[in-house]
Amino acid sequence: MLPTLRYGCPGQWRSSDSFFVPEEEPVIVDCHIHAWKYPEHFNKEAMLANQPQRRHAWPEEKFKAMWDNPIERYLEVMGDLVGKAVIMGLKSEQTYGVNTPNEYLASEARKRPDKLSWCCCVVPTEKGAPDEVEKCVKEYGAVGVGELGPAYGNYFANDRSCYPVYEVCQALEVPVFIHAGPSQPRRLRMKYGDVLAVDDVAIDFPRLKIVICHMGYYRYEDASFLLCKHENVYADISWLASLSGLERSTLPRYLPTVNHPFSHFAYPLLYHLSQTFGDTDKILWGTDWSASPPRESIEALRGINAYLKSHSLPEIPERTIENILHENWKKVFKSF
Repeated sequence: MLPTLRYGCPGQWRSSDSFFVPEEEPVIVDCHIHAWKYPEHFNKEAMLANQPQRRHAWPEEKFKAMWDNPIERYLEVMGDLVGKAVIMGLKSEQTYGVNTPNEYLASEARKRPDKLSWCCCVVPTEKGAPDEVEKCVKEYGAVGVGELGPAYGNYFANDRSCYPVYEVCQALEVPVFIHAGPSQPRRLRMKYGDVLAVDDVAIDFPRLKIVICHMGYYRYEDASFLLCKHENVYADISWLASLSGLERSTLPRYLPTVNHPFSHFAYPLLYHLSQTFGDTDKILWGTDWSASPPRESIEALRGINAYLKSHSLPEIPERTIENILHENWKKVFKSF
């Protein structure tokens, strides 16, 4: 774990920053990671369609080095820093080119139940999806459903053909993680990533806990409004640290030309927490591994106030930051 001394004496308030350190070090949960194997879980034709032309002639070993993402890699870097992680599936065989089987996710989580839980993934518009969800939860121990990707499957989150899946999730009391927001792969149609489509789902399924992945990137304001409006809507900030919250040298692919303060992942947090009904317990932490590594993501979040201060922006209470890491997940998951 990161050293407690960094934040003060255990079990005491530190008046300088109003941060409370509990007697026992709490468990940090990475609520959003991915794992898949290349080439087993890929439709290469669809995957290549999203890649720059220069990559089409790459040798197979180069694709494997880029795309192969077995869970063992995450287990190596999580160490004792992260107490538990939730593996998300992804069904985008015809658009993004990835299709992680639920059997694979369940088997990987079963190997390390002390470190891993998993969410089953379906294309909710497909006829057998509700039965698949029920089977995964009841028989194989899935703790949620996700990552559902409307833009990955060419459907809207409020499409009525998705409702049987939501009904099953509500009845089983498991959360749904929805990639509500645009996606960058060129073959994905942005119109399907309508964050406001979640509004209908939240209204029609008031007992269903819904998590908007990546806080609706880049539709942060819409996502925040939904969090404020609906008691059953949450958001994770997975992947966002990859925008500019991490040390730039570790992310050469994302190196921007200008470091605008509102392009930093601090912006969605500041925006939401400044709203009248911007509850501090609605935001979950995740990495979207392998998009960002856990240690650097945690350090970016815990170091966010230094960034805010350097830009003369209001700071976020450190207790709020710590709750994002190790408390807010308890509001969403019934059990691990």
